[in-house]
Amino acid sequence: MSNQSPDEEIAFLRQRVAGLEKVLEHHHQLQQELEECKQAKAGLEKDLQKMEEQSSLFKMILEATLDWVFVKDKNYRYLLVNQTVANSLGKTIEEMLGKDDIELGTSAEIVFGNPDKKIRGFRTDDQLVLSGETIHNPYDPAPDHDGNLYILDTRKIPLRNTKGEIFAMLGVSRDVTDRHRAEEELRKSETQLRQRTLELEATLQKLQCTQSQLIQSEKMSSLGQLVAGVAHEINNPVNFIFGNLIHADKYTQDLLNLLELYQINYPHPVSEIHEQTQLMELEFLKEDLPNLISSMTIGAERIQQIVDSLRTFSHLDQAELKPTNIHDGINSALMLLKHRFNNQSHISKIAIIKEYSNLPLIECFPGQLNQVFMNILVNAIDALEGIGSQNSRLPIPEPKIHISTHVSNSDYVTICIADNGLGMSAEIQQRVFDPFYTTKPVGKGTGLGLYISYQIIHEQHNGSLKCISSPGKGTEFVIEIPIRQTQSKSSI
Repeated sequence: MSNQSPDEEIAFLRQRVAGLEKVLEHHHQLQQELEECKQAKAGLEKDLQKMEEQSSLFKMILEATLDWVFVKDKNYRYLLVNQTVANSLGKTIEEMLGKDDIELGTSAEIVFGNPDKKIRGFRTDDQLVLSGETIHNPYDPAPDHDGNLYILDTRKIPLRNTKGEIFAMLGVSRDVTDRHRAEEELRKSETQLRQRTLELEATLQKLQCTQSQLIQSEKMSSLGQLVAGVAHEINNPVNFIFGNLIHADKYTQDLLNLLELYQINYPHPVSEIHEQTQLMELEFLKEDLPNLISSMTIGAERIQQIVDSLRTFSHLDQAELKPTNIHDGINSALMLLKHRFNNQSHISKIAIIKEYSNLPLIECFPGQLNQVFMNILVNAIDALEGIGSQNSRLPIPEPKIHISTHVSNSDYVTICIADNGLGMSAEIQQRVFDPFYTTKPVGKGTGLGLYISYQIIHEQHNGSLKCISSPGKGTEFVIEIPIRQTQSKSSI
């Protein structure tokens, strides 16, 4: 350097100074960058601390909640679960991560669903969520580690990245097993309560029917005794009249014959006798007196028939089964209702068509069967009169009641009573044997006649009573009872 000139040395020094200035400038820049790095590091440390705090808070929330919280990827593998999920399934969190439900031992029924058990299945809901839907499943069964089922109320939503693409799904499930069981128990209790209420209502109705039936039976028993007494009291004078009419008829014929002889042998009586014969209209008396005796005989026979019918119908208080000619019971009911067949001014005379087969004696309670025949015949007459129908009092052109009997299946007797009235709808037909059910106006029926008839046939005689009808085609009641009763019964 000593060999250099001063100018060269100055230039060299200037060059060194410029280099040092650059070094100082670079050092200054490095210091600035270092300061910026320190600041950035402090910011990152602060952000990291904040993230750690948030992560810790998130974990605390996850672990504090009693709900099931989980995240699944697009392959249905768990990316995140909280401790509640792991504990419920008897697993650790580490054992669950990266596995799907099948790999964790969940049954196919729970994973894929079972419509018969109303189980939708995890996979069904997961597929919908991963396609973009939000799912709420209020009945989501899940097994615990002992194989018992939880009932979960589950909500699932899709998770999207910054590009809006779905990469996973978040699920939150709440254990509603106790609530579900309580609701199920409540439903069972309500069902049992409803059933009990229905049973009590049925029992009450049965008691009311039994009470009404007992009252009706007592009335019929009293009526039977009264009718039997009246029939007995009427029968004695009727027999006296009927018996004397035979002699009166003979005596009348004898007197008329004697008078005829007098007129033949004494054609010209004295004037006093002639005047008396003219005054009393002897010729008219001779013609009318036999007719008078004949009409009195017919009237006495009619009274005797009514008395016989009353006697037959009055067997209501008999409490034992006895062999009976059921035709007598039907005929007695017809006799007692004869006034209704013939004396209805607003309808034509009701024709009674009887087709009786040769029947054996039937083992039955005759009084009860007579009551059944009476009830059905009264309903048939009411039907022909239009009582209880929508077309009340609509006349039937040729009203008739057809009664037939025959032996069926060698051990049973069938009695059919049919009318050609307006018939009844299917709805009415279904309820026709219900207690207290009637379509008749107030005061025309109690709704117990057919119900009691049904009980008598079914319960007292081990038989059947059916109603066959359709609108516009009349109604037929079919009674079927065994010829011999297999069990000893007592009358109501």
